[in-house]
Order: sequence, then C-alpha cells, then structure tokens
Amino acid sequence: MSRPSYTLNLKPLQAPDLKHAAPPDRPKTARKFAFGYFFGKRAGHSFRDLAEEYAPFLREVCFPWPGLLSARELDGDPVDLRKQLVDDLRFCRSKGVLLDLLADATCYGENAFKFAQRDDYLGHIREMSDAGVAPEIVTSVSPYIAAITKKYSGDIERRASVNMKLFSTLAMDYISSKFDSLCIGRDVQRDLPTMKAFAVWANKNGKRLCMTVNSACLRFCPWQRFHETLCSHHFAHALPEMKRVSMPQTLCAGVLADKNYEEILRGSWIRPEDLHRYEPYVSVVNLAALEAPRPDLILRAYTSGSFDGDLLLLLDRDYASLVAPMMFDNKAFPPEWSEGKIAGLCAADCTHCGKCADTLKRVLKRAPAQPA
Repeated sequence: MSRPSYTLNLKPLQAPDLKHAAPPDRPKTARKFAFGYFFGKRAGHSFRDLAEEYAPFLREVCFPWPGLLSARELDGDPVDLRKQLVDDLRFCRSKGVLLDLLADATCYGENAFKFAQRDDYLGHIREMSDAGVAPEIVTSVSPYIAAITKKYSGDIERRASVNMKLFSTLAMDYISSKFDSLCIGRDVQRDLPTMKAFAVWANKNGKRLCMTVNSACLRFCPWQRFHETLCSHHFAHALPEMKRVSMPQTLCAGVLADKNYEEILRGSWIRPEDLHRYEPYVSVVNLAALEAPRPDLILRAYTSGSFDGDLLLLLDRDYASLVAPMMFDNKAFPPEWSEGKIAGLCAADCTHCGKCADTLKRVLKRAPAQPA
C-alpha cells in the first residue's frame, strides 16, 4: 500500500522583534540565552513569572511537547500539560522569544527510522501549529527527524542536540548537511582553544554554535547513554528494579553518596563570572532547568554575571540537596580558576594534579542555617 504524501502548510514563521532594552541595573547584553521550560512552580516561581522578568535576555525557550518523546520525564496528563505549555509559549512568543522544540530522545525503539516515527512527529508539529506555537527550532539527536523537518517544514531550524556528543570539528563536518545549528559537546567546552576552533568552523560553514553552561553531568560520564535511554522510556518505571539490585539511578548519584565531591569540580559547567570568556564563541547560551530547584537563581546569576551563594543551586540537577549540609561557595573559588589555569585547561583527561582537591578545600563549606 502506498503511503500518503505530507504537506504541513504551516503558517509562515515571522522573525520576532528582538529589540528589548536591558534594565538599567543589569548589563546591556545581547539576547543570547535559551532557557529550559519547566511545569508547575519551583521555589515559588512559575516559568511564566521568570519568562516575563527575564524576557529582555531570552533568545529562546527550550520545551518538551507532552506526548512526543524527549530526554525528559513528564508527569501528569498530557492534555493538561499541553494547555499550560501552550499558554506559556504564546506569552513567550508575544515577547519575541523563539520556540525550540526538544525532540531529543536518544532512543526511539523500533520506530526510529519508520513511517510511524514520521507520522507521530508530524502529527505533534501540526498540533503545535494549530495552537499557534509552531517551533522556529527543533533540537534532536535523530538525523531522521532532521530530514523529516527539512522535507516537510523547511522553515524550521534543525539543531543538533548536545546529546549528540559533538567533541570535534570533524564530527560537526559529518553532520553539517543535516543540521543548521549545533550544540557543542559539554565535555570539551571548558577548553578555550577548542571553543575558538569550533567558532571558526561555525563561522566558515554558516552554522550557529550553542553551549549549555550549567549541566550537572559528570565529565565523559560512561553511564550517560544508559541514563538518557531510560529517560527516553519513562525513567520512573526502572526505579523498583534499581532498588532491588541496589543500583543508583545515575552514576553521579552514587558518586555524591560516597561524598566524592571533587568530581563536581571536574564537570563541564561554567561559572557566571567566567561566562564572558566563552560567550564570544557561541550564538546561544543554554541555561538548563531540567531538575533545577532554583531556576530563578540560574537566570539571575547568568544574566548578571555574578552569584554569591551555593554554586550547586545553579546546576540543572538538585546536587545541593545531595551535598547538604555542605555547599560550594561560589565566591570562594580562587582567581586562577577563572583565569583558565584550572577549569579552562582541563578539557579531557584528568591527571589528578591536586588543583581540584585544593579548590574543594576552599569552596566546600557548611551551608548557613535556613530560617524556620
């Protein structure tokens, strides 16, 4: 039986007006930040609250679509979640913020390269279009989804997800024809010469380069693919078995349970105070909020370029509760950390030179008591 041909007939996507003046008490910076969507409230803040306050800084909002596989676990009725999401995305669009759909699951099972995948994906794109929130960008690890997007809705920018592990310009060469923009692999992004080489490549090839600056993932985590696959297929369903075999949910959970806090320092995150060193090389700075307990602090810190508090609260997972009652005092980092003599020179293999151990002694402190 022949398959039906598809024509989406999406409404033309107009470039939004990005002319917003920064408040006088904040640095006058270009709209460069992409912020991860979250449902409900965190620390008393809804996504809508924060989007309204920080709209002058936001270029994009990255969002999962309930019912479409992504690298995120969504709890709740998809219909109810979509209603809230659509209202918030319409608000963002009214503020000139671009919409970035996260279709970045790392496992689609047997449908990964079948008509069923195409039909499901295009069906969700139609739903978004009908609701007035068709994305300007689709971020994915799937070259099939990228090809479908180009064929049926060529106006949508195709972005290679950070989960594609792009650690070299050679890797970017391989997929250059499939994607319009690319997220640099987190594990090498601290190295400034590498960032410069990537930026030169992006400019030469007419691509937009993106980076995520607050990931909590361990550098070169060998468990990451396994974790990402679980997230693609309802991670919560695996918890009973993990408890039965006494296996932690993630490698980092086990590392922190053993109080190996030094490993946090070897991560890929960039302090707000150091962002200016990397910002010239990228077009988009992604602020992830997957499981972040304080997304308000993330936005405040990175848009201002400074943060006085627990660095762990700026990461996209709740490390702060795992390390409590201790904290990482962001203002206690030594100057050489920011000057690139520690973090900026540790982009790959760790020789256990002792610098992270010395830094940990300076930054690991008992958290101040919270008011009752």
